[in-house]
Amino acid sequence: MSFIDSTYFVGEINIPDAANDTALVQAIPQYEKEILISLLGYKLYSLLQADLVLGVPQTQKYIDLVQGKEFTHAYNDYDYTIKWEGLQNTLKSSLLSYYVFYKYVERDVTRLYGTGVSIANTKEGWQRVSPESLLINAWNRMRQLYGTIPPEYKSYYNKPILGTEIPGPFDIEPSAYNFLLTNIADYPDWVFTPLWNINKFGI
Repeated sequence: MSFIDSTYFVGEINIPDAANDTALVQAIPQYEKEILISLLGYKLYSLLQADLVLGVPQTQKYIDLVQGKEFTHAYNDYDYTIKWEGLQNTLKSSLLSYYVFYKYVERDVTRLYGTGVSIANTKEGWQRVSPESLLINAWNRMRQLYGTIPPEYKSYYNKPILGTEIPGPFDIEPSAYNFLLTNIADYPDWVFTPLWNINKFGI
């Protein structure tokens, strides 16, 4: 059972008639699992899944991870109270949905006629346009919620990074990274894989 559903694909990641899009419905669990393993590591991902009953977490630390929680985050000698909104929320804004959208559009853009993703109306009539800007926006928004790691740390992550070895913090964003880092004692099996920037130049 997935933490998000078709109702998350609204606003800047709108997919019309998402509930009836078979390809999207199939993509959600596939890509949700993929991004959660990157975020948590396989062991913590498995522990989270084992804690679910009908898709609902039972243990408080998993409830907090999924449904969100305020936390006090120390950065540059100051304490900031911020809120991790969770993997699922009433705002319908989740790193999971942005990642699924990115992978879904990247994979299926050739068939997305009429969705606003692959065609645009110009004075000369309808013509196909690149989804590049939408993809980059979705990826960047996902990384903001996931946790943004400075590029100078790339070499640091060439090996598996376990719980207490995690560096940071690097900012005061209410990201999954900062939430997990602040509460690392509750998530000792956390293994984080950073996701790097992309742009139209492929860097």
